[in-house]
Amino acid sequence: PLGESHAYELRLADSTKSRPETAHYVFGNRMRQQASLEDGVYKVLIPPLQQPDRLEFSAGDVVRRMRIVPKARPSLISAAATVAYPEYMGRPDGREPMRAGVVSAPEGSTLTLEVTASQPLAFAATPQGKPLRVDGSKVIIPSILLGKDPQEIELTWTDQDGLDAAQTVKVRLEPVEDKQPSVYLRGGENDRHVLEDTSIELEVEAADDFGLRELGVEWQGEKSFYEEENPDGGAADPEKAGKTVPGLHGEKVLETGDPTRTGLKGTFLFQARALKLSPQRVVVRGFTQDYKPGGKRVYSEPMVIIVLSKSEHAQMIRNELERIVSELEGMIRRMDAMTDEAKRLKTLEEKELRNTEGQQRLHALADEEQANRRELNELINRSETLFKEASRNTQIDPSGMKEFMKGISMLKPVPDSAMKNAQKKFRDSTAENSTPQESRQSLNGAESDHSDATQALKDAMNQLSKSAQDMEASTFVARLLQAAYKEDFIARSLAGQLNTVVGMTMEELDPSTRREMETIATLQNASTQDIGWILEDLNYYKSRTEERIYSDLYNQMNAFSLREKLDLVHGNILNSITAQSIDESHLYASTLRHWAKLIDDYKKSRGGGGGGGGGEEESISDADFEFMLKIIRMIQQEQDIRMRTRAAEKEHRKLNAQTP
Repeated sequence: PLGESHAYELRLADSTKSRPETAHYVFGNRMRQQASLEDGVYKVLIPPLQQPDRLEFSAGDVVRRMRIVPKARPSLISAAATVAYPEYMGRPDGREPMRAGVVSAPEGSTLTLEVTASQPLAFAATPQGKPLRVDGSKVIIPSILLGKDPQEIELTWTDQDGLDAAQTVKVRLEPVEDKQPSVYLRGGENDRHVLEDTSIELEVEAADDFGLRELGVEWQGEKSFYEEENPDGGAADPEKAGKTVPGLHGEKVLETGDPTRTGLKGTFLFQARALKLSPQRVVVRGFTQDYKPGGKRVYSEPMVIIVLSKSEHAQMIRNELERIVSELEGMIRRMDAMTDEAKRLKTLEEKELRNTEGQQRLHALADEEQANRRELNELINRSETLFKEASRNTQIDPSGMKEFMKGISMLKPVPDSAMKNAQKKFRDSTAENSTPQESRQSLNGAESDHSDATQALKDAMNQLSKSAQDMEASTFVARLLQAAYKEDFIARSLAGQLNTVVGMTMEELDPSTRREMETIATLQNASTQDIGWILEDLNYYKSRTEERIYSDLYNQMNAFSLREKLDLVHGNILNSITAQSIDESHLYASTLRHWAKLIDDYKKSRGGGGGGGGGEEESISDADFEFMLKIIRMIQQEQDIRMRTRAAEKEHRKLNAQTP
């Protein structure tokens, strides 16, 4: 063996006549050594060799010469297993190599292990001596069933030159649990609140170690009444009127897998209207499943999509616009404080202005101007995104949209004109190579440009505030009409139950009929809450506007005590006083439509909501703006159609691929 000392025996033949007690041997040119005769054997001690050497041996008149070749013992080179996977996986046999002394395979697999030595073998066996199959330099161990616990395969071997392994060869077999697959749902992060006709493209992706059966998406809506928004108060579908729609549940398989596909991807186009989901909260989840017996579907983290009616969507737009106006107002306050600081610096003597403190104050103004520019650009981007979203909603008054667009147009040039100039001049005023006169001139210019930028922001903020007010005024009409529609719907729902419940108390009703009545009462309670919110918003709005129509309307609604009357209707429904509840619901629906008409007529008499705010001539007429808005909506609809067409084309190709 290479690098090992070794005792080599030379045995005298039984027929020899002379038996010298001592023999001599020498390796190469090294010192001559003696070997004693013991039981007819001379033992020669071969020292550890790294290179071939020559041995000369003499005993009496016999001389033998031989070449000694040191050779490495047979060692483990590699191991691999041919794996017959569990039947449920449906996978063809695979091959798993050894990594870091371990061969891994799924639980329940049957392995044929191949252990490869560094040189051809003559023999291999288990530590207990059971022979193993040898094929050249490989040892083959068939039919190893891999259970839940790890196994350790041990063996010994001898190569064709008679050298054994230095130590027992060990290969560890590790069972791998068939774990649940993973699935992720992405997309629509900025579209969680959407109109029912808006399409969102969602991406679903799944992965598994051993194969996926399918990939899909499911959606679950909340329980709700069938509610086809009809702000004009027209009749609803008579077949659907008065019926409740449970929380609609649906699913769609996007991709079918097979036992060898460990990853699946798919896209799903979510559009509430196409899925027959009325405005409500919808939970969307991706799902997948592997081939493990008894395995269940695995779901992604849920994505909540709030499907909004047009009036709810308009309210969301207005709220976001008010947040933008509020942030702009905060920036203006900081800008005013900067103006005051710049004016204070202008009063300093040259020595004070050029000292360390003065320079630090000038640098601070330049840094703050830069930060304001960055923040303003973000506000402009948010405003443009919001305008695009608002343009989807035909219920938002065009006059408010026009004011919104004008406010954005007033904001857009400010960061890269007056604010940028002010920032540069604040920096220039601190330049070391400038003269005192040049520094003073730069500071004066910076203060002037900064004041111009501040005034421009104030003008734009006023414009956006007016837009928010016009939007809020228009939403009152829509919200009142929607509340009227709900009351009419309640009346129709009660009329559908009238013949069943007439003359009976709630306790006497059939359980299913009683449940329907309780559901109608729940809807009436929600409608009452809506009226309360309208009153709160109207009270807030009238305090911010000088238009008397809103104060008069608020006073009328309070005097009418509609909330209290609707509470009585709720109680009557629960007490099965049906006919009276029907009449009252119709009456209150008419009253709500009358109030909506008061606002609408007032807005029309003012030319659609107030126009543009005086001063410069409008750059675009109301008619032209409305035409432009229609074009924007047509483009959005075209984009939506393209998305749906692509989705349909994918489905078509998939079906054709599946057709034999």
